[in-house]
Amino acid sequence: MNTLIDRKTALPESYDGLVAAFTPRPIHDQVGHDNTLAIIDAMAGRDLNAEQEDYLDLLSILVEAYEGDWLHEELATLPRGVSMLQYLCVENGVSGVELGRILGVGRAQASLLLKGKRNLTVAHLRCLSKHFKVSSELFMERAG
Repeated sequence: MNTLIDRKTALPESYDGLVAAFTPRPIHDQVGHDNTLAIIDAMAGRDLNAEQEDYLDLLSILVEAYEGDWLHEELATLPRGVSMLQYLCVENGVSGVELGRILGVGRAQASLLLKGKRNLTVAHLRCLSKHFKVSSELFMERAG
């Protein structure tokens, strides 16, 4: 039986113990994505041994593969600003958590921005332009 790892519990010391707590599998849907991100978040910022780091690396690879597949399918349907933001994040290895730090918002709001469910503000555009060293116009829709 899989048990989610959280910030309040001690991490299993061994790779096998981590797998027993949360068995890594290819991600096929949002639930699997959310569960895997929850484990990554619970492990982030801790002093990890080599086996824990290997496990975290595997989870990160699974998330990147899912997000890469999702990204290719979704980019064509999103507004230009959102697709540019997603592209820059992927190309620069910026995770949702790191995007939140760049913008001064939480991971949840960064996720909504990446999905196009929240609009980029002027303050966001300034932060993104500075961080990625691009013009803020890159994120704006062109007049049709």
